[in-house]
Amino acid sequence: MRIKKLAYTNKTTSWELNPISFDQLTLLVGASGVGKTRILKSILDLKKIARGAALNGVKWFVEFTSTYGNRYKWEGEFENKGFSAGSIFYSDDEDEDKEKPNIEVEKIFLNNTLIIDRTIDGILFNGTKTVKLSQNESIVSLLREEEEIKEIYIEFDNVIFNDNTGSTSSLRRFSFDDKIDEKLEKYKSIESIRNSNEEIESKLYLSYKNQKDAFSNIANAFIDIFPYVTEVKVEPLTNSGTRIPLFMRDMPFIQIKEKGIKNWVDETKLSSGMYRALIHIAELYLCSNSSLILIDEFENSLGINCIDELTNSIVTAERDLQFIITSHHPYIINNISPSYWKVISRKAGLVISHDSSDFNFEKSKHKAFTQLINLDIYSEGVDS
Repeated sequence: MRIKKLAYTNKTTSWELNPISFDQLTLLVGASGVGKTRILKSILDLKKIARGAALNGVKWFVEFTSTYGNRYKWEGEFENKGFSAGSIFYSDDEDEDKEKPNIEVEKIFLNNTLIIDRTIDGILFNGTKTVKLSQNESIVSLLREEEEIKEIYIEFDNVIFNDNTGSTSSLRRFSFDDKIDEKLEKYKSIESIRNSNEEIESKLYLSYKNQKDAFSNIANAFIDIFPYVTEVKVEPLTNSGTRIPLFMRDMPFIQIKEKGIKNWVDETKLSSGMYRALIHIAELYLCSNSSLILIDEFENSLGINCIDELTNSIVTAERDLQFIITSHHPYIINNISPSYWKVISRKAGLVISHDSSDFNFEKSKHKAFTQLINLDIYSEGVDS
């Protein structure tokens, strides 16, 4: 999917995002605390709503194009029941259903034609009133088997967010358990691996076993960043020195071989920067076509060598991927054209985005960055 425009309000926190437009690559820049991360989380909230979550006091508008070129506008509003900030309800329990906020308004336009018109009085689907449906679940979730709606549901499944900032000391396990052989048989082609709902670590293992060329591309890109690495594999651990539970002995682990070191180094011993770099590379190669990739504080846990290569990879990414990224790092901001910048500011609970054209930045990236950091709106984050 390609998000064109987004507006979002959370009445429980009095937080509002003025309409913001996005390009194929959008870099959100601004002072800490102005709302850059919350913009990404607003998109993730829409993914939750599409999956059936009820978000108290939330109002939204999103315009996007699908993988197949259809243009959608989806807007809606949950009632505000005055619960604690950020209340999200997923339960199917009938008693808890009574506590969920109802959707008061919901509309969906497909190629500028209104196909869903929902109010508290009922739902019109292509002009015909539907049977009574749950009042606290979105149409995207309720009618996800209908062809025109199913496309929206699938598109939001292709929103990817993975900050990979956690410690590598604990075992990262992907969801294979006793279904390893079954999934290896099911996902053999690169298209089936990319379009699966597997976690990225699982896709990495599937490509290692079933798509050697794709895995080699990922491994070579990783080795370009870390030239002291000679090999990458995803296999069960043998003689790694890592103590793992008996039931995990046959599970695959990411492992690397380094120059001059005899034993393989498994994922539990990798630095967070190395692990994150590998996962970002794998996402670029193994996500579905037209995926939307959200990256918060791109520089976290990455060394300058990683930032250099991964920034270039994102700027030159293919397969119609869309990126929305936040960063404070000079190198990243300097190496992304100012035409892709959105300067974020805040006035109380209202978050506002400013196009780079509003500031007449120099064409030189370095001069543009110097101008940016000297803006009061960038350093202070306050929109007067």
